Amino acid sequence: MFLNIIKSMNKNIKIALITILCIGYQIVLQAQVAKTQVVMLNVSVQNNSIKLSWPAATFSGSYQLYRRNNLSAAWGNPIAILTSNTNSYDDNTVTKGLTVEYQIAKVESNQITALGYTYAGNLYMNNAYKGGILLLIDSNYQIPLQSELQRLQSDLTMEGWTVSNMYAGRTESAASVKSRIKTAVSNARHPITTIFIIGHVPVPYSGIYSGLTAFPPPDGHVEGSGNHTGAWCTDAFYADLDGTWTDNETLTTGNDPRNQNNPNDGKYDQSRLPSELELEIGRLDLFNMPAFAMSDTALVRSYLDRNHAYRTQKTVYPNRALIDNNFGGLNLASSGYQNFSSFFLFDSIFDDRDYMTTQIDEPYLWSFGCGAGSYSTCSGIGSTANFATNDVKNIFTMLSGSFFGDWDVKNNFLRAPLGKNSLASFWGGIPKWYVHTMAMGKHIGYGTRATQNNTTNYFNGGFNNAHNLTTIALMGDPTLMNSHLPYVTNLNVSSSNNKVYLNWDGVQGNFNGYGVYRVDTSKNEYFYLGTVMDTFMVDAQNYYTGTYIYTVRPMNEEVTGSGSYINCGGGVFKSVNHTNSIDNIKPSAIQVYPNPNKNGIVQIAAQHIAYTELTDILGRNVTHIFNDNALDFSGAPSGTYLLKVYFENGTNSVVKLQKI
Repeated sequence: MFLNIIKSMNKNIKIALITILCIGYQIVLQAQVAKTQVVMLNVSVQNNSIKLSWPAATFSGSYQLYRRNNLSAAWGNPIAILTSNTNSYDDNTVTKGLTVEYQIAKVESNQITALGYTYAGNLYMNNAYKGGILLLIDSNYQIPLQSELQRLQSDLTMEGWTVSNMYAGRTESAASVKSRIKTAVSNARHPITTIFIIGHVPVPYSGIYSGLTAFPPPDGHVEGSGNHTGAWCTDAFYADLDGTWTDNETLTTGNDPRNQNNPNDGKYDQSRLPSELELEIGRLDLFNMPAFAMSDTALVRSYLDRNHAYRTQKTVYPNRALIDNNFGGLNLASSGYQNFSSFFLFDSIFDDRDYMTTQIDEPYLWSFGCGAGSYSTCSGIGSTANFATNDVKNIFTMLSGSFFGDWDVKNNFLRAPLGKNSLASFWGGIPKWYVHTMAMGKHIGYGTRATQNNTTNYFNGGFNNAHNLTTIALMGDPTLMNSHLPYVTNLNVSSSNNKVYLNWDGVQGNFNGYGVYRVDTSKNEYFYLGTVMDTFMVDAQNYYTGTYIYTVRPMNEEVTGSGSYINCGGGVFKSVNHTNSIDNIKPSAIQVYPNPNKNGIVQIAAQHIAYTELTDILGRNVTHIFNDNALDFSGAPSGTYLLKVYFENGTNSVVKLQKI
């Protein structure tokens, strides 16, 4: 879907009036748009069928439903046009194990008045390997938080991340830090995809946000109305490896000297991102938060302890969300309605409860709150002091209001939730955020980057031209997911009688089996051997003598508002020197036919196949099968794919497959 933004704004008021064009129709921003602008979607699955449901509505018009198999593909034409009295749709074309993304548009009088999105799947299994992550750590923490940082690195490694560390001093320039990041990325043995900033690593600033330019401050406070103009803090600078950032402009109208921008002052000029971000990024920074009466070192230690407890399932929050919308005439809370309906069933989303008092009494996995803001307060929600003195129980929270999106200030409201209970927060609604992929097991950094790079992929909310700006940032750990499982930490592996024997200590938690993998750490490839209920397994299919690495992880079928997926916990890695005297079973040469292919069904002519994976040319999973010579990818679009066949002896072969 191509979204064109036509700017028509009064620079002397807080809220810009922006007209959004979407697939040739006009989106109408109306009263109470936060909820009415969203078509909330829930998904149920059965076999190869996905059923979409949404709340019934009375209107004169239709729904237009779109589907794509690739998160970066064009939306194309509608797969269905549905009458206004319809509130469900059965899609019988989706193969089990795959994911698809849907967009639904509510059309009235040739105008789109609401949109909905969901990333849906049926028993989808994410890649066991998560990617490479750089921990960019405040050097002040190197000694006092050594054990907590080592534990975090261990947690990430067991979950499937390849971890590297870098330390930065607080007085170092942002340009110097970025130069070292680029060197680390270039020299990394395994590609770095994510940066987790821990501490008060130098904060980059960028932007010429002003009522006198094409980019007003995202919160609308132009000259004469709050004067929140100039350059704002922007961690996106670190995540952009090839964009051009300049330091030539002058803008000194802002009330805070921190935001004033001058040539060659180390603050950059770009208001919109100069290029797509290559890396996911999030920051844990609790510096200058005296309301908590603890040092930033102590606050970060507490956060890392809570992070470990959550990602090992020692802390479990109920699957429900709360929305407290104090801007009835604005669409900010639509970020809550949109994402929460992907995560949870409709009856687990509550918008009639007070943000602060409710979450002091009872926990919610996600929450959203918005209201008139300052750097440390939000009308109708609370203050930084409220977070410091109360246990506000959520893991993820979106907060939206003026000023606190520019977070590098004393007692900043956006960072405040991280000081006590929350593990991630962001300025949701300015612009609209899209983290709905977390419903299929992706981490929050994935949706953060998708939001930062969003220009035409999703409706951006139309608020003050705020999409794709340098201000968009995640506070907290970018590797967090909606659901984490406990770790297997004690694994024994031995070889005898031409077989590999594995046993491990059982772990406590909510899961339904243990997944066993043989791992090639040099290539970050995980060869899935199967899921067992016991705490032992015999690998009788490892035919070649050599040194092998194994890991065992808890597995669970997670049912969400977007369908179901197979969640994978963490586990230690153990090597074994394996001897196999047979050593004579070798895979046949691989042949795939027909290739090129029209209908998306191919046969694989080879013996001793254990696992087959189909990816697009960017390495994104399309489908996979076990112990089978037939592969069905009929639901995938035309294009070039890579078919990788893993054999029972641990080797693999790759063939380029063309669908025409």
